[in-house]
Amino acid sequence: METLSFVLGIALVVVIALAIVATYAFVKVIQVQKTTEELMRETDQRFADVYQAIAEENRHCHSRVDLFERDIYSQLDSRLDKLEAKLTNKK
Repeated sequence: METLSFVLGIALVVVIALAIVATYAFVKVIQVQKTTEELMRETDQRFADVYQAIAEENRHCHSRVDLFERDIYSQLDSRLDKLEAKLTNKK
């Protein structure tokens, strides 16, 4: 009977220890999961910020190219008008 009581006592201690370890592991897994979700949200936000900055820079470059193109056409038009005026005055 003493051996049975001893074995049951050891088994009870092992079961309690396993329950404590399992609970601790479960809590840690939940914490890691929350941290991972938070990191994913932060990463998504940073990617969104980067994409927005790239789009803004792209719009800025396009507007500068458009402005430069208008300036070139304006200068070209002015030069062609002067050339036309010279050619018409020579006749």
